[in-house]
Amino acid sequence: MIELTQIGAQLIFVGAAFFLVGLIQGALIPAVKNARMALSGHLTAVQCAMALAIFGVIWSLVELPLYLEVFVAYGCTVGFILIWLGITIASVTGASKALPIAGAGFLAAETTESMVKIMVRTGSLLSLIACTLLTFGLLHILTQLQ
Repeated sequence: MIELTQIGAQLIFVGAAFFLVGLIQGALIPAVKNARMALSGHLTAVQCAMALAIFGVIWSLVELPLYLEVFVAYGCTVGFILIWLGITIASVTGASKALPIAGAGFLAAETTESMVKIMVRTGSLLSLIACTLLTFGLLHILTQLQ
């Protein structure tokens, strides 16, 4: 049975707030230096927001030690936000090295390029590890159905 937990409620709230940020960002796409990158940031925000809200709804099904549960919840949240923030900074500054397809034709200062690259890579690795652990924390539901 699915029930709402404290961590689940927090994930739902952060997901809803993040979704709102993504919608606002969508309205601001024409105002930035690189509109393609801004569109990527907008889509990243709304998609990651929905994922966080879904994770919150199913959180009571996750079976992991408490320290891993906390890592997964905050790892997904921080990882997704880092990816979004890096893409958003790239859209405003023109940074393109971390995301060459959306950034084609743009360039920013080397420190900005490095900062965006670190944010996107760190967020990607953090969210990948956290989502992998989340998946393992849900494996038990397959055996309960048999």
